[in-house]
Amino acid sequence: MKKILMFDTEHGSNTLGGEAEIQEMFNCPVLKPAQFDDFRNIITSMYTTQRVEVEKRISDDLVIKEVQEQTILKNDVKIDTLIIDSFSELAKKYQRSLVDKTGVMKLNSWGKLKNTLDTLLEFITKIPGVLIVTCHSKTETLEDGRTKIKPYIDGSTKEDISKWFDFVLYTYTKRNGSSEDYMWRTKHSSIYEHAKDRTDLLPSDMKQDFQPVIEAAIEKGFSNVRIMVVGSPGTGKTKSLATLTNKGETNGN
Repeated sequence: MKKILMFDTEHGSNTLGGEAEIQEMFNCPVLKPAQFDDFRNIITSMYTTQRVEVEKRISDDLVIKEVQEQTILKNDVKIDTLIIDSFSELAKKYQRSLVDKTGVMKLNSWGKLKNTLDTLLEFITKIPGVLIVTCHSKTETLEDGRTKIKPYIDGSTKEDISKWFDFVLYTYTKRNGSSEDYMWRTKHSSIYEHAKDRTDLLPSDMKQDFQPVIEAAIEKGFSNVRIMVVGSPGTGKTKSLATLTNKGETNGN
């Protein structure tokens, strides 16, 4: 049975059930780091970065030796899928450590926030297997009246966070008779400016189910699968994680 390790930063795992139920579903206990450093200490105790030399043949007469950084487990326990729910709250936990006594961020602290979050994102997106990161969403209204929906992360990280991921899926609900379907938007638009599907195999709108997303990445030969899910509360952001094991249907949050 595959091992799915979930970091719950804001008690959202209650949507999936109690801790015993989640452990049975994911074959791993859910972890609930109280502080940013707690998460960082756990993740760096499990994984480390190593530099490897890879030969790439340009032609019969030219072989380039490229040095790559890889993130690997420190022990023999294989984690198939790593979940961070949510990155918005994880970033907020670190931000709280940077404010002064009046609760205000100093100007140079914004740069430290950006650098720390980028370093973490670079590290976790090299972890082998499937990575799923959720984010809350925030709607911004432009001067011309148009709106954009972005990941809810203070500072400038939200502007380019999508570059770390192969898929950025926006959650929304669609009325279906007396019930609601929980959906993902997978394609870029003026509103969903971070939405993306690097495989170009997914429909622009789809019911929330991680299986076809992972299958698309495998079909394209991706070595790792990196997924970010962005949405507001009640639109399936956390509940959709049950589809990783085919044991549940998306039904809110």
